[in-house]
Amino acid sequence: MDEKLKRQWNQFREKMGLDGPARGQCARLCREYWPDDCRRTMKTADEVLEHTFLFQLPWDMEQTQEPVHFPEELDWNYILHDDPEFAYQMNRHRYWICLGQAYCLTGDEKYAAELAGQLLDWTENVPWVKESEKLTWRTLEAGLRADYWVRAMALCAGSPAVTEEVAERFLEGLKLHGKRLFENPNTGFSQKSNWGVMEYAGLYLLGFILENQEHVERARQYLKGGLHTQVMDDGMHWEASPMYHNEVLMAYLEVMRVGDIWGDRPFDGEELGIIESMAQATLGLKTPSGCQPMTGDSDDTDVRDLLSQAALLLKNGQLKTGATRQLDYESIWLWGPEGFEEYQNLESQALETGLMEFPCSGQVVCRDGWGEKSNWLYFINGPLGGGHGHQDKLHIGLWLDGEEVLADSGRFTYTDVPRRYELKAAHAHNVPVIKGVEYAESTDTWTYQALPQCFPNRALRKGEYLFIEGAHGGYGDRGVVARRRIVAVSFDILAVSDTFLGNVSGDIAQMFHFGETIRLSAAGARTVGEGEKTSFVMMSFADGKEAASEQGTAMISRHYNQLGQTACVTVSGEGARTLTTFFVKCRGGEGGNVEIAPEKVRPAVSGRELNPREAEGYVITAGDRKTGMVFLHHEAGNGVDYNGIHGVCGLGRTMVCDLGKKPERMTVLQW
Repeated sequence: MDEKLKRQWNQFREKMGLDGPARGQCARLCREYWPDDCRRTMKTADEVLEHTFLFQLPWDMEQTQEPVHFPEELDWNYILHDDPEFAYQMNRHRYWICLGQAYCLTGDEKYAAELAGQLLDWTENVPWVKESEKLTWRTLEAGLRADYWVRAMALCAGSPAVTEEVAERFLEGLKLHGKRLFENPNTGFSQKSNWGVMEYAGLYLLGFILENQEHVERARQYLKGGLHTQVMDDGMHWEASPMYHNEVLMAYLEVMRVGDIWGDRPFDGEELGIIESMAQATLGLKTPSGCQPMTGDSDDTDVRDLLSQAALLLKNGQLKTGATRQLDYESIWLWGPEGFEEYQNLESQALETGLMEFPCSGQVVCRDGWGEKSNWLYFINGPLGGGHGHQDKLHIGLWLDGEEVLADSGRFTYTDVPRRYELKAAHAHNVPVIKGVEYAESTDTWTYQALPQCFPNRALRKGEYLFIEGAHGGYGDRGVVARRRIVAVSFDILAVSDTFLGNVSGDIAQMFHFGETIRLSAAGARTVGEGEKTSFVMMSFADGKEAASEQGTAMISRHYNQLGQTACVTVSGEGARTLTTFFVKCRGGEGGNVEIAPEKVRPAVSGRELNPREAEGYVITAGDRKTGMVFLHHEAGNGVDYNGIHGVCGLGRTMVCDLGKKPERMTVLQW
């Protein structure tokens, strides 16, 4: 090894290596606080020792459900079931970090030796050549791999298995990655894509280790540009997938960590504010289970470890409140016992409940708490974003008592197969549709034939009442606009009212997909839902009359390559313009104490009955409480203005009232 490489290696070990007592302290902390993560690490490391590969680490972007074993030599170009994502995952080398962690947890040299052996094998057999640019040497993998190599080697650098030859091959390999990333030809794509952030996060790290200021400067340029280009003003990444939003956030946090180690400040105050807004968005969207929503190409991934990293780096007590109580497992290996102690000393700050809007990405969340038994309502009606977006305009998600009631169907695969298109389609989401008609058909696995626009959402809360409205023009070529109004009374009553405005031809429908623990049964015109923690009554109306409701099953994919079944309900109305479905939480029994009845709406001045195309009224009885709702289907005016039910009137288009409260009056949610 020449003098330059020796200097770089020694500097790497000094700056980033985990040697001596710190390694033992990290192992002790992980065994004490994160035993399940330790077991997963050991399982993964032992499988890799046997050359068996099963990608199921929490942040593996494309997990696998089927182990692949190589009895002899490793095949770094192997493709499983015609899906190259297996090769991408295999060549990211995330599992090498598990080898390093297993070495620290056990002190067994076989794990460090396996890391060294695979490093030598890969650098020998997977050289950078033009033909490999679309499989083993994609720029995305090069950026991720650079980071993962460094993390893994930092854990094993003190092992006798890491000989001078291994150290030299490691640095030479990093140099090759730096060249590949520096010469990245896809600069336009990288500037606007999640790829670019992960690519240039890797180049930024390599610039310091390899003492290459040009690498650092170019990485800074693209990383700063990515913040201003890719992140919406509400903190969400533009590609309309919480998973890739969080992958981008993770990359920026890693850049901040690396900058701290090497004494660099890559971002100014405004840019740090953007990163913090991304973390706040992750926090705001978090479900009661601690996971990101599964909208777009997203898995059911726990985000609390990511929030703990963000809390530590940004010194933010709010983020800590939504994160893990102790510093998360992966971060202990990155920040060591000092970071663990710093996180312990970071004071948590109270989080507000209620309504949270993300107006640029078209998302709304309402929650009554931050615990695992909380209620949570989610609504999305935003721009499609990049290729990871699904046709989920007007989609809702719902958790009651900490149990998922209404779920997104997930992604399953990126390959060009029917399931890919079925799970991206509007009918796979909890949305209103013209029955059997997609408003934007897929062209291929990444693009659509049309980019219909959504209209700005409205959301407000008045006391215990919540109102959300959204609309989109996806059926514009048919002269139709789809509009959804949501009214909630605390989390006890949820009304979802969909109106198709314009020249409607064909039957309209509402699609509802449920969490796997929800069991549905018919009870006359009602559907009763029973879960492990909650129960509810569901009832639907078409233009004010009982609507047809069909139970079935649908696909659900919580992780890439994982496919299950869950209950679904299709509500339809022949010749109708409006469908309204109620979800009423049961307070005991089998829903016998819940009644939902349509009521004629009357203007107080004329007293005439309005027909259902003009207005719909409902009375919902749950236990000893009666709630009235009015949905007007046109403007209030022309003598059809001061409207109501049971003699309780108001001047709004969407109104709600407590019929047991004195004096009775309408609360206007939409004027």
